[in-house]
Amino acid sequence: MRLDFNVLWVDDQPDHVDAQVKRIEKQMENEGFQFNATACKSMDEVQSLVSDNVFTDEIDLVLVDWDLGNNLKGQEVIAKIRETVIYKDIIFYSAQTPAAELRKYVYENGLEGVYCASRENLVDEVFGVFESLVKKVLDLDHTRGIIMSATSDIDQTVRECLVAMHLLLDADGKTEMINGALGYIEEGIEKHSNAVGKLKDATTLEKLFEAHNILTSNDRLRMLARALKMKTFEKHKVYRQSVTTCLEKTVRKRNVLGHQVLVPQGKPNIVTLTGKTVTIEEMRELRKLILNLRSDFRRLLLSLQDGGLPANNGPSAALVE
Repeated sequence: MRLDFNVLWVDDQPDHVDAQVKRIEKQMENEGFQFNATACKSMDEVQSLVSDNVFTDEIDLVLVDWDLGNNLKGQEVIAKIRETVIYKDIIFYSAQTPAAELRKYVYENGLEGVYCASRENLVDEVFGVFESLVKKVLDLDHTRGIIMSATSDIDQTVRECLVAMHLLLDADGKTEMINGALGYIEEGIEKHSNAVGKLKDATTLEKLFEAHNILTSNDRLRMLARALKMKTFEKHKVYRQSVTTCLEKTVRKRNVLGHQVLVPQGKPNIVTLTGKTVTIEEMRELRKLILNLRSDFRRLLLSLQDGGLPANNGPSAALVE
């Protein structure tokens, strides 16, 4: 499971479900997940997408309208999808045809794993399936994996931002940035040298495991914060808050989650983490924060890759003080 919830949406008039898409996006956002819908209008488009093994692996749910125009009916599309995507849940819906009649078509065509709904009830049906899927992986051990994966995405985006910024600088700026990075590395080497001296007397392996990588994700975020103070990136300074928030509110929590074993304590939604109780609700808030940060860093990267132009949209409102 990822922070992204990916849907293949088959409807010949996708603009007719814009309202439903927005409602689903909002509800999933509140749970700390991003809803991504890939629209298909025809059987050819569906076949092209589901033939891609990578795409089918990433699909979490399929939505299919009953009347797809040109005498094409949803049950035919579902049958074709089932030839490739065997085990994904499908929601079969219609604006006019009652759900009971859709179930009849499903039964007559021998289709499995298909939910039926009216377009009016589509949002509730989608969110019901979403909750069913997500609850299976929302124990805190799985949530830890989701958070580690999402913060790794942020780490990679930060690296790409730094590379893009370096390309936009003049010779002096490039040198300043390189020297800054070397400073962090030297700082890390000094820490490691001091640590190695102390570890020579270690009598357990646990002591040796305390050493960490040089130029960590924390260092790269510090580099980004420093670069955003440079005159060349004055128009991107609004993202300083996002970097600060990432440093203060996600890196430390990610590191704690990544290096500890979660021990269930009776209730399935509560665990003890090095003596501290952590709840599903706290993890939901952390997912929502990471989603906002991921979007911010992606916007910053796109603006830097576009010749250093300011991003069309600033950072997430939730992160701006």
